[in-house]
Amino acid sequence: MFDIIGLISITLVTLITILITFRFPAISRILFAALIIRFLFLLINNHLFYLPDGDMDAKSFEWLAWKFSQDGFENIYSSYITSDGGPGAYFISFMIAIPYSLLGRSALLAQSLSILFGIGSVFLGWLIAKKLWNEKIAIKVGWTIALFPTLVSYSVLTMREVYITFFLLLAIYGIVKWFRDSEFKSILIVFFGFIGASVFHGASAIGLIIFLIIVISISLKNTLKLLLSGRINPKTLIIIIIFSSILSLYFTNKVSIPYLETFNNIDLNFLKEVTNLKIKGDASYPEWTKVNSNIEFIYKIPIKAIYFLFSPFPWEIKKLSHMIGLVDSFLYIILTYLIFCNRKEIWEDPAMKVILLILLSYFIVFGLGVGNFGSGIRHRSKFVIEMILLAAPLIPNFVFINNKKLMK
Repeated sequence: MFDIIGLISITLVTLITILITFRFPAISRILFAALIIRFLFLLINNHLFYLPDGDMDAKSFEWLAWKFSQDGFENIYSSYITSDGGPGAYFISFMIAIPYSLLGRSALLAQSLSILFGIGSVFLGWLIAKKLWNEKIAIKVGWTIALFPTLVSYSVLTMREVYITFFLLLAIYGIVKWFRDSEFKSILIVFFGFIGASVFHGASAIGLIIFLIIVISISLKNTLKLLLSGRINPKTLIIIIIFSSILSLYFTNKVSIPYLETFNNIDLNFLKEVTNLKIKGDASYPEWTKVNSNIEFIYKIPIKAIYFLFSPFPWEIKKLSHMIGLVDSFLYIILTYLIFCNRKEIWEDPAMKVILLILLSYFIVFGLGVGNFGSGIRHRSKFVIEMILLAAPLIPNFVFINNKKLMK
């Protein structure tokens, strides 16, 4: 049946993209290329063959959205809470159920929302790169994000990844603005970004905790220097008090984070069970990566983080479909190498240093929670744009961006 709602949704996404290009003409070619390639992938997924995860979680989330919408607009929230208990895995279904309850079911509408947030991520990546580096490098970053395979793929599926990616980027944008401009509204952007990502996946809150710890540490150091010279900065004191109060919510067990639970209730035995249960299937990590004792956490956490980032390795390929993962892992190896080569510039820039530390915290937490490279490919796509931003100056130029007008 002809999907008029879906067609209108696609049209609206196109119009929004055009409006952005009117306001920011420097990125117009990138956004149009990103939009076109995502439409092509959408056609492939819907009419030729399913993209990875296109016939699994993506369908489940969309079906659940339709189910939530069946009881009417006023009952969507109660249906969602009954199923999920609050922000988490099914928040995406709750969000999509709202237009479903008003307009009717349309898988294309749900996919259009993903494309919109995917285009938003391309734009935010370019914007952040401009603040971190310069316009020339920002153009290179924009093209890389627009064409990066997993980013394209998850931008056309009804999956959480594209939303988490967008909101994490929003938080990163706030962090960069905070260190560059010291504007208080930047902090609001940081909080909004991390909280937005956390409603889709609770472990995203780790980034906020790391950010708060870093800012409090820097503020305490600066305050101590001022006190020794007989001065005081009220703004810095306010930041310390507010941020410490927020951070105490976790350390006093008022909030819980997936995999880590509340601070006082971090149960290593529970963590062992969760992580070891994920090691299953023909895409699983080796059996020796299972954590069998508390002492093994010390040396297996970095090993699992490495597997999370770089698997599958060539010797783990068991069928043709695994080759997709091998190509993906190769791209992450290249990005990691470029970040390593760029380490001096990163460490000398406070904003980039914080981005790197937040990234490392995510690799540790998600590395613990993932036990097969099928899930790893999906989860690590949430953080690849931050890796691109840190590697940006060393990423090779694309042939088709050597246009002087584009660099202006």
